[in-house]
Amino acid sequence: MSAGLIGYERGRVGRAAGLRTHILVALGACVVMILDQYLVVYVNPASDPARLGAQVINGIGFLGAGTILVTGKRVTGLTTAAGLWTTACVGLTYGGGYFEGGLLVTLVMLSVMSALHKLEGHTSTLVGMELAVEIERSEDIPCLLDTVRICGGHVVNVSIDDETKNAAKGQLYVRLSLKVGRNFDSAAILNGLTQKIHVIMFKEL
Repeated sequence: MSAGLIGYERGRVGRAAGLRTHILVALGACVVMILDQYLVVYVNPASDPARLGAQVINGIGFLGAGTILVTGKRVTGLTTAAGLWTTACVGLTYGGGYFEGGLLVTLVMLSVMSALHKLEGHTSTLVGMELAVEIERSEDIPCLLDTVRICGGHVVNVSIDDETKNAAKGQLYVRLSLKVGRNFDSAAILNGLTQKIHVIMFKEL
């Protein structure tokens, strides 16, 4: 249940590791801890009851690393990776029979990931973002800059690459250096632009 709640919250906000991933992580960690205790009780009483559990804590890192994405100067997925690691620890807690601790950590995790999400978006330090946009006319540049500002981006620098300008069609390659919040989604700029002008190319560097 705990892993399902955490996974549902992650899936609700569009994260790659959602309901099923978190349930499977917690289930695997739980069964490993149960197996550890089984081996101590029925196979070898002298064995270390925390040995397999320690390997789960170390090994979950490969799955967490798969959720971390580096795009330009921005890093996303750290919260999901940390959530997967903590979910594995919750699974170990349940497998070890400490149900009160597992439930308490689950409630704290949900509070941190959901209740503090909006607060972090407003208070986090601005980070750099580089955008490359190709537009049809130089007259569209003011519209581009206005759309960026409306979407919450702060324009630091604008550069136009004259070498890529198509003399016949008048197309321009514009590179923008922005300061944005950590939760900023560049897709908002593209959606706003396409409603006003024709965008030939749009990508985050």
